[in-house]
Amino acid sequence: MEQYVVFKSHGQFFAILVQNVDRIIEANQFIQLPEVSDFILGVYEYQEKMIPIVDVRQKLFKQYTEQKEETKVILCQWEEQSLGLYVEDIVGISYMPDTAYEEGLVRAASKQGYIEKFLKLDDQVVMMLSMAFLFNNQQETPALEAITELVEAQEE
Repeated sequence: MEQYVVFKSHGQFFAILVQNVDRIIEANQFIQLPEVSDFILGVYEYQEKMIPIVDVRQKLFKQYTEQKEETKVILCQWEEQSLGLYVEDIVGISYMPDTAYEEGLVRAASKQGYIEKFLKLDDQVVMMLSMAFLFNNQQETPALEAITELVEAQEE
């Protein structure tokens, strides 16, 4: 059984592995970037790095997350990349068992690319998000590379 950070978005429960999470912060001011997908809210300066912030609700459900007191940013690492996930609410950190639910969805050809697997938290079904899906920002690469080059030039 592995440990996960559980959060809510669009009334659904989602999880990512604790080992992929650097920290959870409160942030609602981001540097907006031109020519990026609508689910990229901008970048956030954290520990001298510019981290792109993805609105999870916008990426999955095409609706922006409303800013509230409970809204948080989960700073993640995956394959040497950093990303911030803008989420409606953090439910907690829990150990959760896997389920066999995705096997039925795969057979029915209903499994979405963003679901890595299903987990169980008490009586709730929790979807573990695929880090590959969240970090798939091919259309943002040129803009984010330009930001990185700008930051590096300022450091010199």
